[in-house]
Amino acid sequence: MARILVIDDDLHMRTACARVLAKAGHTVTCAETGNEGLKILSSSAAGFEVVLLDQLMPGMSGMETLAEIKVMAPDLPVIIITGSVSDETSAELVDQGACDCLPKPFNPEQLRTAVEKARKGSRPVKYATDSPD
Repeated sequence: MARILVIDDDLHMRTACARVLAKAGHTVTCAETGNEGLKILSSSAAGFEVVLLDQLMPGMSGMETLAEIKVMAPDLPVIIITGSVSDETSAELVDQGACDCLPKPFNPEQLRTAVEKARKGSRPVKYATDSPD
């Protein structure tokens, strides 16, 4: 199916995303930092179809990483995964180049749906959050 890069400083989040996406037939590569993710993207012979990118990470932030990804691969769909999102924040992230914003916590079906929509170039998926932030 698709090659997907997951960039998140949280080991449990990386592992969970990789497990769900691999089970759906995707090939998943994980990176702990923005810099590591950028190195993987720049040295990868076979391109990735989607990037899942955590918004808040130590060192290079998700937004800094997103900006660099868009310079390297302007058409590569990037889904921002974040623990704090509002409709306004989500719109800002999309304006900055993300194809979608997936609020944490999300379930496996929401992850699979967001990835499939990103692969097809569909409009961002809106998810209701369990808690008002």
